[in-house]
Amino acid sequence: MIVLSLLINHPLCIYFSTVKDVRPGLLLTHEQQRLHNQMKKRRECQLINKATSSKELEEQQRQEGLEKAIDSTNKGFSLLQKMGYKPGLGIGKNNSGIVEPIGIVLKSDRKGLGREAALKQIREMKKSIIRNKRSAEPSVCEYRERRAQEAAEKLDLLDLLRCQRVCRQMDLKQDIQEASEKFFWPKQVSEVDTNEPKQEEDEEDVISINGQLEILNFYLRQTYNYCVYCGIVYDDETDLMEECPGPNRQDH
Repeated sequence: MIVLSLLINHPLCIYFSTVKDVRPGLLLTHEQQRLHNQMKKRRECQLINKATSSKELEEQQRQEGLEKAIDSTNKGFSLLQKMGYKPGLGIGKNNSGIVEPIGIVLKSDRKGLGREAALKQIREMKKSIIRNKRSAEPSVCEYRERRAQEAAEKLDLLDLLRCQRVCRQMDLKQDIQEASEKFFWPKQVSEVDTNEPKQEEDEEDVISINGQLEILNFYLRQTYNYCVYCGIVYDDETDLMEECPGPNRQDH
């Protein structure tokens, strides 16, 4: 027991028991980890601030240098003075040149030197294309007129088809086996599906839908006293003239 107590109280044992484990990279407690993270963040902030301050200082020095007028200590300025240049006057023989030096434009990006000029030209090209397209587009009035014309042509086509069916029925009742005009009767399937080349231009290709309707409507009224818009066969021409409002759709 005496020997054990002497060993425990030995100075070396007391020293080793009080020394902390400070091996590099070893964080034993949560408090040590927290302090380490704080120091790391503080170091990063210091580096960022240092880089920012250096950039700001560089920019400030550059701006001061650009704003400061050159004097006789500058070799180029001294050469100009020897050739007769006076500060505040334009350069050249008659002092008609520029007074202030050409401004310096600092290029801090890695874009091509001609990129800005090309983009500016592209913007102008786009504006020109849009202007030409808008000028080529029909106006509101022209668009409305075209839509109204298309709608009228559809109605004329429907009226023409109805007149053709009625004309064929009435002609066959009168033992007329062939249409007086090619467009008086509806086209047969064989006529529509034929692939033979046309020897001459058909009449219906020359006369418009409205023209065909006008001619066929006149034929029905004069021949059979029939009005396609009334849908009635009148007794005679006098009955047709008195009872029918008129020969056109607008009259009805």
